[in-house]
Amino acid sequence: MGIVTGKISKLAVIDVDDLNLLPELKELLPEIKETTRVKTRRGYHYYFSLNGEQVKSTNSLFGRRLELKSNGTYVVAPPSIIKAHRYVYEIPLSEILPIPRILIKKNNLASLIKYKNYKTFKIPKYHGQKVDCIRQILSRDLQEGERNNSLFILYNLLLQNKNTKWFSKRLVVQKNRSLLKPLNKIELKKVYRKVYNCGCSNIRDKLAYIKCEACEYRFKYGRLKILEYCRNLVMQKLK
Repeated sequence: MGIVTGKISKLAVIDVDDLNLLPELKELLPEIKETTRVKTRRGYHYYFSLNGEQVKSTNSLFGRRLELKSNGTYVVAPPSIIKAHRYVYEIPLSEILPIPRILIKKNNLASLIKYKNYKTFKIPKYHGQKVDCIRQILSRDLQEGERNNSLFILYNLLLQNKNTKWFSKRLVVQKNRSLLKPLNKIELKKVYRKVYNCGCSNIRDKLAYIKCEACEYRFKYGRLKILEYCRNLVMQKLK
């Protein structure tokens, strides 16, 4: 038994056979965690309601071995049995979600460009190579909840390390564009609204993901430098 996708059923289905691609797909489309899901022989089918939108079928969604079925292609429907495997709903049809905007035909080109930028962002040369938290911010795929502080601190660290204001802004813009969920123009303007002297302690308080172990300038004006000074003083007295 099969279901015809597209206009007839008003359904689109993402077919995942390679389970190694699931973590990346969940990052790109968090909706798959909650929408209708069917266990297949090799992976999963994720169902979405088209709601009148047009979606183009592809066997290389996001440039990966992921198949998006629509426009008359079909999927095996529960409770069919294929080669001793019974197809079953793990999340029922009653829980189906609308098709994500990133998959809608008119948004496909912009979505693919954004995805390409996300995958190909390269860290350029800048002043302050020894300040490792700059590299860590530039290397990280910033998530919601950490984007604003990260880009604000990045901008100010670049200025503190004698990068020009024009270069610092451009690099922040490039980093923001590379994110799967970038800040909008209004949010990005707030990143530049004031200059702030970023000390190491303050950076660690605001950005929990920062690791200072590899930084030659770590906590230059923060708590760790004071602790190191006290420890060295104690060691000298013990000698």
